[in-house]
Amino acid sequence: MKKGQINVANIIGLVVGVILIVAVLMPVTDDVVQNQGFTGTTKTITDLFIVLEGVAGLVLIAAAILGR
Repeated sequence: MKKGQINVANIIGLVVGVILIVAVLMPVTDDVVQNQGFTGTTKTITDLFIVLEGVAGLVLIAAAILGR
């Protein structure tokens, strides 16, 4: 395979990864965090989990596209 070409398996893997992150991981984490009843600093930190999951997902996708 030449440099810059993407394999079909890589595309399917990216699609599955995006679906898992957006449709499964983020909503489940949000539900768990919201049902704990945290307040104050703990709530602020746990609310950031969803943002961090999204950023980590974007980094993983970018790494897969760039081939690293």
